[in-house]
Amino acid sequence: MNKIKTFILIFYSGIIISQNRYIDNVFEKTSVKTLNYSVRDKDTLKLDVYEPVNDTLKRRPLFVIVHGGGFNSGKRNTKSLINLAENVTKKGYVVTSIDYRLLNKSESFSCDLPINEALKIYQNASEDLLDALLYLVTYKNDFRIDDSKIILFGLSAGAETALNVVYNRDLIIKNIKKFKAIQPSGVITISGAVFNADLINNENAIPSVLYHGVDDKIVPYGKGAHHSCNSKSKGYIQIEGSKNIAKKLEANNSSFMLYSYLNKGHDIFNLPNEDFYQAFLFIKKVIIENKFFQAKITEN
Repeated sequence: MNKIKTFILIFYSGIIISQNRYIDNVFEKTSVKTLNYSVRDKDTLKLDVYEPVNDTLKRRPLFVIVHGGGFNSGKRNTKSLINLAENVTKKGYVVTSIDYRLLNKSESFSCDLPINEALKIYQNASEDLLDALLYLVTYKNDFRIDDSKIILFGLSAGAETALNVVYNRDLIIKNIKKFKAIQPSGVITISGAVFNADLINNENAIPSVLYHGVDDKIVPYGKGAHHSCNSKSKGYIQIEGSKNIAKKLEANNSSFMLYSYLNKGHDIFNLPNEDFYQAFLFIKKVIIENKFFQAKITEN
């Protein structure tokens, strides 16, 4: 495996060998609560809030997990996401994992899904994520959340949702004023994209860690059709993936890390531990300590 490793040395140079909050597991136990954050038609939307046990810090960063599943499956409390949430919580974060509205079980997000229905499900997921954030910020004192440090983490459909909330909110959210106070400070995504990367600017650019397979046929690495749909299909949507997002962040002088996996497609969710660990070094240095950093890492 070939990798550009110079950035790793930069990060490690400022880190003491002993355990560090926000990077290492400094707590042994976690607690979790399940709460209703919104009711949409027949859907009662839930989120789980994880906190480190015996943590005395008065304000903790919030780490928000948005599950994947192609907008027609997935849930907040699968075994893998529970393990992820507990692991991140032990680093000293308040962690939440959310459910959001999905397509009916008889439908699938594919080239056959009419464009208006596809756009509606994008809008629903984004509104639900913002509603969850609004709920948590409203009760930030109860959860001891530092709402100036909200990090979104999304996989696939969840990654698209998180990135569109950050960078394309004006395109897909009708009631912008309702969510004006919700301003994430960082985003970490696996196989994500936005509708329009040109809307990334100096005002909305935030530190971003982007993991993407170069040969992704579902969510394009650069610019292309969702699911590689033919331009004549009912569900044809052009979107822009991690490569284009990173290009705009670089142009706007915003901190980012772009991980490009050669010869890999959409299913890169089991990231190498070292690669995922770098995201938490990035959070500590860039979001917590306000350092500047840009890196592009390519793996075979």
